[in-house]
Amino acid sequence: MELSKPELKELVHRVVVAQGNSFIKELLRDSGTRIGVTKEDFASNLDAAIDEEVITQGKLEAWLAEVEGWGDQHLYLFQPPEIDAAALANGIAASSHAGVLGSSASLDFPDGLELKHIRLGDVGLSMEWHQSKEGWNRWKPKDFIVEEEHERFRFDAYRQRFDRSVVRYEWRFGDGYCAILIHRNPEIDHDAVLVDIHAALVVIGCPNVPFVKITLSQAVKVAARDDRGVHSTRFELDSGYVEMASTLAEGGIESVEAVRGVLRAVDASQFDRAQGMLHFVSEEHGTSRRIAVQVYGSEGRLRIWAQCKREDVFKIVELLWGYNNEA
Repeated sequence: MELSKPELKELVHRVVVAQGNSFIKELLRDSGTRIGVTKEDFASNLDAAIDEEVITQGKLEAWLAEVEGWGDQHLYLFQPPEIDAAALANGIAASSHAGVLGSSASLDFPDGLELKHIRLGDVGLSMEWHQSKEGWNRWKPKDFIVEEEHERFRFDAYRQRFDRSVVRYEWRFGDGYCAILIHRNPEIDHDAVLVDIHAALVVIGCPNVPFVKITLSQAVKVAARDDRGVHSTRFELDSGYVEMASTLAEGGIESVEAVRGVLRAVDASQFDRAQGMLHFVSEEHGTSRRIAVQVYGSEGRLRIWAQCKREDVFKIVELLWGYNNEA
């Protein structure tokens, strides 16, 4: 669906400016448009770019697909369903979700989780759900003081804000896994989300079998063994655990000689489970920025601590998948 310029501006004010400042600046810079400093500057300059047709609907939607709902989230890995792309295409077309296949950017902020977009191509399947999230920002210009009967009262103002929590199901057909990404919003019940996603997959033709979790303990053990950006690690048995960490802001365990020596003396293969905090950096791992990721090995879950881009998330998962399949 083609959006009018007023609708594109609404998309900017309600969705685009809620993304990270560095990403918005990149969008404006790549468009050859004035950038600005504040969110208000960004919104004004984006409005002007829309009026001048420098930034189009296609450009905004492509940018949102790379930025909204990536990072600052939980990510689970599961085994992919046993179904081919042709059967998926037929299943989607015949399902109640056919209307969101290839849909344009949504302006909705639904109270509950709603499926808003499906993308199916030769490379993979992508499904996207939205849910409204309320917040309050400090707004000092609206502060005021009232005097009543020799008493002074100060009122601090907050402006209501509605963000959009995003949940994604991502399956690249060439990979041995699929990923479910859930925004950090504490109001989102992960178990309920997994049930909803499973139901949607069944509706579009996937086999009605339970999700099979992919554990990541081996990935943590390999990363710790080979000094691959590990800041903390914990090896666990039912009867006990061993835990080590670096407290340096940037350097990991490999930068703390005493802790590194202890880590190398531990035979991680003797432990059933592992978890750890890993830092991925552009120079070593190819990400666009430094990204901290907590890996809960036995749960097959990641906690990505920074907003980032789609390609960063896939790069991190690819690296961990490689570690997980090393001996």
